[in-house]
Amino acid sequence: MTREDARKRIIVALDVSDVERALELVTKLKGKVGGFKIGFEFIYSMFAKLVTSPEKTAHQILDQLRTLFAAFENQEFLDGKIADIGATVAGACKAICRLHPLMFNVHTFAGAPALIAARKTVDDMVDVLYFEPKPLILAVTILTSLGEDDLVQLGLKSEDDTTPRRLEIVVRLAKLAQTHGCDGVIASPLEVSAIRTACGSDFLIYTPGVRLPGSSKDDQVAVSTPGKSIRDGATGVIVGRDITGAEDVVAAAELVATNIVETVGTWKED
Repeated sequence: MTREDARKRIIVALDVSDVERALELVTKLKGKVGGFKIGFEFIYSMFAKLVTSPEKTAHQILDQLRTLFAAFENQEFLDGKIADIGATVAGACKAICRLHPLMFNVHTFAGAPALIAARKTVDDMVDVLYFEPKPLILAVTILTSLGEDDLVQLGLKSEDDTTPRRLEIVVRLAKLAQTHGCDGVIASPLEVSAIRTACGSDFLIYTPGVRLPGSSKDDQVAVSTPGKSIRDGATGVIVGRDITGAEDVVAAAELVATNIVETVGTWKED
């Protein structure tokens, strides 16, 4: 794998509440990574600021948001984890398509009707808005912060069941997503290999919960290195603090790319 290929596999998580900081990160990293994720922290912070700020400030924020989305150049991943009835999912997907993102996600726990609605809406909107490529639909399986005890609390396994069930459940949810038209899933690095085996080579798998060797796990339970995740079959890795928390974000992104190249390269030689 070349260094350029490795860079394209990296999605940087912009887990910030400040549009100026987000724009700074995008300006520095654009062209050096494969895309940028914005999630609940950013989305709700921007909504709250636009609604509650004085008019002049709100206009400034809006101008900055327009600049940010232009800077994305349609390489943003909208991490909204949509989970609702089919009609509501369809309405959200219509709005998302107007932004023409690289990809967005829905939650498998919303069930088949939501996944079907997302697929149909994106296909229909592409015909209406006349743009390509289509935004990729990724399905969330189980959050990387959840362990076996959490599955018991959620009712996904019984209290007296000592057999690990997370992998089994994640693979089942991935196959559900694939069956109903999703392009791929978000899953932990520890489930990548099993999903790849179950869903085939064309199914996309993006993994959060990746850390460089020696980094803190923070709030993640299921973690691995970027390189091992790609080696195990991940399409791409979603990296936050290891890059955005570094003093030199470009150098940090290069460290992630290096980890991928060195790990995958070693694997190919075996």
